[in-house]
Amino acid sequence: MARKRRYVYELKKLEVEEMEKEGKNVFISGSLDNEDEKAYKIAKAICRRLIDNGFNIVTGFGKGIGYYVAGASIQKLESINENIEDRLIMRPFADDMSPEEIKQYRNKLIANTKFTIVMYGQAVDNNGNKVAANGVLEEVRVSEEQNNYIIPIGSTGYAAKKVALDIKNNITSYPYLENYIDNLCIESDPNEIAKLVLHIITDIRNNVVNQSTEPPTKVGDL
Repeated sequence: MARKRRYVYELKKLEVEEMEKEGKNVFISGSLDNEDEKAYKIAKAICRRLIDNGFNIVTGFGKGIGYYVAGASIQKLESINENIEDRLIMRPFADDMSPEEIKQYRNKLIANTKFTIVMYGQAVDNNGNKVAANGVLEEVRVSEEQNNYIIPIGSTGYAAKKVALDIKNNITSYPYLENYIDNLCIESDPNEIAKLVLHIITDIRNNVVNQSTEPPTKVGDL
């Protein structure tokens, strides 16, 4: 029992250390084939609110959404005289990358982040139909492998909606979204979405950092 308590304590300690180190870096995954004013407003509201609260933005510059995320972040950081390179990480994918190169690139892109926000994630198939983007779904998979907290804005549709519904149907594996997943699936106002996202991230960070398991202090417990 004492060994188990020690093991649990060390795991909690490691989780807190990771949150303190990586928990300020938020990866935003998404894509959109066409220009969309609503998508820009959502991206702008999220980025501005995150930056105002000390978080850094990471983006792979996915089609459409990456441009919105980067533009909104740069605009905000310049307005508050912050160093853009310190607060915004942009790593676009090259068009001629091989599948293996893309896989390794995604792993590096998402490393050192702790939260993955998913919005839209739309692509066009060979028949011209708008579908969930496989690249965004792959970024969610990599994020989960790296133990990121996934925050899908299901109301934006496509891959984000698919991820949100999958989480909703398996909510016991995502307890941090239990009180939020329904709102993520229906909220459409950009500012309310941004407030909701920030609330979720702050709630997760506080829960992790504030968790404390006292280490064994008695000699017999060691």
